Amino acid sequence: MKPQLKEKIYISIIALLIALSAQFYFTYRYQPAREVQIFYNQEHELNQEIMKVIREADKKVYFAIYTFTRLDIKNALIGAKYRGVEVAGVVDRNQVEDIELQRKIVEELRKADIPVYEHSHSAIMHLKAVVSEKAYASGSYNWTLAGTNDNDEILEVGQDEGIRKQYEEILEKLIEKYHN
Repeated sequence: MKPQLKEKIYISIIALLIALSAQFYFTYRYQPAREVQIFYNQEHELNQEIMKVIREADKKVYFAIYTFTRLDIKNALIGAKYRGVEVAGVVDRNQVEDIELQRKIVEELRKADIPVYEHSHSAIMHLKAVVSEKAYASGSYNWTLAGTNDNDEILEVGQDEGIRKQYEEILEKLIEKYHN
């Protein structure tokens, strides 16, 4: 076979391989996990899911919670802060004033240099959410013993980046709003 013909065949094969590689990349490129799970508290300990989001965080944890009396979740937030994770949250002012245990938890978080802000309007701050750079959890679940064991509660936990980013943006806005 002539050297010029061999070169043309090699170039054609290389071009074909490049084209196939491009087609493969655009057809089957990596898609991030879009896993979302819904948990019911009578079948699953929801506090464990909240703590999992917190414990797996490497960079940040933002939260907004109406009623917060679970010491294990408080300890997970403080542990994240000690690991160097940025932690900040928003709570309902009336709940802090009315529930002694919630007031103590907020004080302990603040003593650990975790900014916890109270809403400043006349209605309630009724969100129940936590978000990290990896995951989010949100639902009807208040971080209480009754919410964990007695009430009927649900919690959505997910790693879908689009949904996670929306929760992050909302919680960042709330933290900024009540920080000032």
